[in-house]
Amino acid sequence: MNQNSQLMDTKRLETLVDGIFAIAMTLLVLSLAVPQLTPPVTDAALRNALIGLIPNLISMVVSFLLLSIFWKIHHKFFKQIEYINGTLLWINVIWLLFIVLVPFSETLTGNYGDTMTSHFVFNLNMLGISLLLFLNWHYASTHNFISDDVDQKEIKITWRINVAFVLMVIGAIMLSFVVPSYASFIYLLAFLLEYIVRKVS
Repeated sequence: MNQNSQLMDTKRLETLVDGIFAIAMTLLVLSLAVPQLTPPVTDAALRNALIGLIPNLISMVVSFLLLSIFWKIHHKFFKQIEYINGTLLWINVIWLLFIVLVPFSETLTGNYGDTMTSHFVFNLNMLGISLLLFLNWHYASTHNFISDDVDQKEIKITWRINVAFVLMVIGAIMLSFVVPSYASFIYLLAFLLEYIVRKVS
């Protein structure tokens, strides 16, 4: 069978990715359920209940921003990837499985943020996402699915950014064993990763 006949356009996959991200990012807000208070409700009781939601809010915001970064990276990938085959398609489908798990792992850290286990599960979720993103680009670049317009230097820089992201998540996993409540702060580096990698490349 002609290998070209097994190649697929990327548009259908990109549409699926956009839809999954829209749903996953919307579901994050479910961790901020409106407090159910026993009447009569006082302002003080409502304030205390809202203050109790702050860990959930922080967890939701961190997860929302991370999903935004993952979506942006994937979108950038597929502006440069021209075609996919069955293997690359399944890499992306499994990656989306980890994306839809984020609302669960985010709620876990929001509700049980003082525990090591909740942060370990969340960071393990992030590790799955970052490893599959790396595999996505590595597979596409080594199987000549990247557009001829993209130079080799840019391909290598993108590869390094993905490696840096994986290392950052591994750092968060290690921190979850030591200072679980602060492990997620390492993800602030995500906003600077590309800048740092490009500076040193």
